[in-house]
Amino acid sequence: MHETHVSLEGLKRYFSKDAFAELCGIEIIEAGPGSARVRLAVDGRHLNSLGMVHGGVLFTLADMAFAVAAHSRGKSAVAINTAISFMKAGRTEMLFAEAREVSRNRRLATYTVQVTDSLGDALILFQGTVYIRAESIHDTPE
Repeated sequence: MHETHVSLEGLKRYFSKDAFAELCGIEIIEAGPGSARVRLAVDGRHLNSLGMVHGGVLFTLADMAFAVAAHSRGKSAVAINTAISFMKAGRTEMLFAEAREVSRNRRLATYTVQVTDSLGDALILFQGTVYIRAESIHDTPE
């Protein structure tokens, strides 16, 4: 399986088309083969009625790191399964999600993602599997 590594700037360009991640304010800060790190500066729009970061925001942050890591080798990929465990409420101004590839073959890849707060405390653990599509991310429609 010959795949290339996409640069951080290339991944940022590709994911600039992700309107929902943009709306949420998620930023890609690191990427490598099978890995990614993203961050979110928390503001009032991210909070639930209890004053904590909304669970959907935490999922979206983890999902973005998952997607970037899955695309980092240059192939288009779509999620086929995810699971999330919530461990601690998000209450700090900056959150991070770090994705790591666990396994990858020609058509499937599995990742773990940990979301942490600015103190380094784990908020959620996310696991996801993608189906790797035939086309490269450079071949996908604009």
